[in-house]
Formats: sequence, structure tokens, C-alpha cells
Amino acid sequence: MKIYKTANKIDEELPDNDALALYCKTLKMYLKDNPDLDDIYADSIRKLPSPRQISQDFSFQECKILYETLEYLWKKITKQEIIPEKVIHTAPETLEGCYWMMANGILLKGMNHYSIVKQNNILFCTLLDIGGMTLQEYLHSPPDQLIRFIIKSGALRLFIDKNKKLYAQCTPRTYGEWAKEKVKKLDFQFKAMKVIDLKIPYDGWKSGILIKL
Repeated sequence: MKIYKTANKIDEELPDNDALALYCKTLKMYLKDNPDLDDIYADSIRKLPSPRQISQDFSFQECKILYETLEYLWKKITKQEIIPEKVIHTAPETLEGCYWMMANGILLKGMNHYSIVKQNNILFCTLLDIGGMTLQEYLHSPPDQLIRFIIKSGALRLFIDKNKKLYAQCTPRTYGEWAKEKVKKLDFQFKAMKVIDLKIPYDGWKSGILIKL
């Protein structure tokens, strides 16, 4: 019975093929930029299937097996757990603090939004298609300049307080393409988004037109 319940839990939380493919791509890029990674993790990443193969050919059962490997590697390398979209939508009590969300639903958490980028810069480069040198320049800039750059590059800035109120910030393009729908699905009673104008100087959370969802 215990095994059955565990299997059901994995089935319910399993990301789709495209999300799994992106996790694989991100880990492979991380290994490329960190060739001195521990051999145990490096060998496991090298053996991962290609993102294209996962997106186009993998069956549900193959995805289940792959997910367990990815979850292990992701936690070892990023020090964070994979939080599938279905869990994000249905279990907001697990979310609190600062996050960056990507278009595919991947979440990265940390002490603050600047430190999340600093600690996961290679992941941000891969997920947002940012040049490594460009990001390094912004990492030496004031925090608000870095945060504006990450928002401009297509990420959604999220903060969830202890009262489970959600605040978000993004560009009009990100809002229209995916962020509005992602946030609408999150099960919080209070959700406020600020859509920023990139032509106006950025001033942290003060920037943007407030939209309540």
C-alpha cells in the first residue's frame, strides 16, 4: 500500500515532457560550464537522454523514471527541490518567501531575489537564454539593476508573505504571454501583480501598474 501511494504521488506531481526536457538541458549546460563537478553527478548527467528525445519520444512510464533521477540531481546541484506546477497550484501552504518563476513553471527560491540569481547564475543563463558575460556584468551592478535585467529577460518576480499574500512583478510581454495565467492558477486568496514599464527608471517593488487577480 505504501508503494502504491508513493507511485500515485509521483503520478500527480510529474512535470510534463517539455518541463523534464528543460531540466535535462539545464543540467547538461551546468556540467558544460562546470567540468570539475563531482564525478558521480557528472556521470549521471552525461547519461541523461537528450531534451529532444524526452519531448518527442518519452512515454509516461519513462518520464516517471527520469523524474526521479532529475529530482535527485537537481537537489544535489541547486540545493533546491523541484516543485512541479501541479503542486504549486494546489499547495500554496508550501510556498513562502522570495522566488523567481520561469515560463515553464520552474521556481528558484532564495533569501532574496538578488541572491537567488547570484547563487544560480548558470541556471538563469540557461533558462532565460542570457549570455554568461552579460549576467556577470549585472551581478556587479546594484541589486535593483540586476533584478530589472532578470525581469526584462522574461522571468516573473514573486514574493509570498507569511499571510499567504502573493506579490509579483514582470514586464507587459511576460504578463501577456504566460505570467497572468500562471498566477491566476495559484491558489492564493490575494494576488497582486505589478507590470513594469521598461522605459521608466526601475525602483524595486514601487515600480509598475498594480493589477489584482
